[in-house]
Amino acid sequence: MSVDKKLFFLHIPKTAGTSLRKLIKKEYPGKACLYLYYPAPFQPAVIKEIHANLPAAKVLYGHFSFGIHQLLGIQGHYVAFLRNPIERVISFYNHNARQSDTPYYAAIQEGLSLLDMLQSERIPETNNHVTRIIACCGLPGMLDDTRVLEQALDNIEKHFCFVGLVERFAESVNLLGKKLGWKSSHTIPYLNVDTTKPLHQIDAQTQAALEKYNRLDMLLYEHVNQRYIMKYSL
Repeated sequence: MSVDKKLFFLHIPKTAGTSLRKLIKKEYPGKACLYLYYPAPFQPAVIKEIHANLPAAKVLYGHFSFGIHQLLGIQGHYVAFLRNPIERVISFYNHNARQSDTPYYAAIQEGLSLLDMLQSERIPETNNHVTRIIACCGLPGMLDDTRVLEQALDNIEKHFCFVGLVERFAESVNLLGKKLGWKSSHTIPYLNVDTTKPLHQIDAQTQAALEKYNRLDMLLYEHVNQRYIMKYSL
């Protein structure tokens, strides 16, 4: 990998990003890692601030979509970790139900169910969110366009140097470390893990809605699961 190229770590919500960030912080200390957790879209002042910190940065890490290299006018490779889409959305709901500082906490306390959240078609985190991020699709409302999935897959082929699996997190991290030439092995931290049972049982109607509204993410996940397991012999 060229030394003048940056690494872009996509922190997709509820995909062990907090645990991975702790590892990244050890491997790329100080200004070597630039953490980007700004509201989207990035405003001109934010972009100016990022540019000011780019010379010292090897890694950009945070909640942003594919295409940030074009926004910033720099070259680089992307890294992401994927999780079973159904489990990811359930975890997203549970996280919002438990944490009072999350966007949907109040609504859930007032009775918003996971099914309600899905059927509203207004919450992108519950509707093919990973495909949206990797395809750089900012379209509002319901997404079920196979062309967007094809764009996401094309972006992975052309611009991603590694895609790991949350379900095989330790193995994926070790492979990533070898690929990037990390100097040492790391104890895998498991942070911000949803260890409690779901706040509600998933009934047949909710399960069907999860599959309907995350059809593209499921296809994307299966593609990565099959191809990258073979590629990296997981």
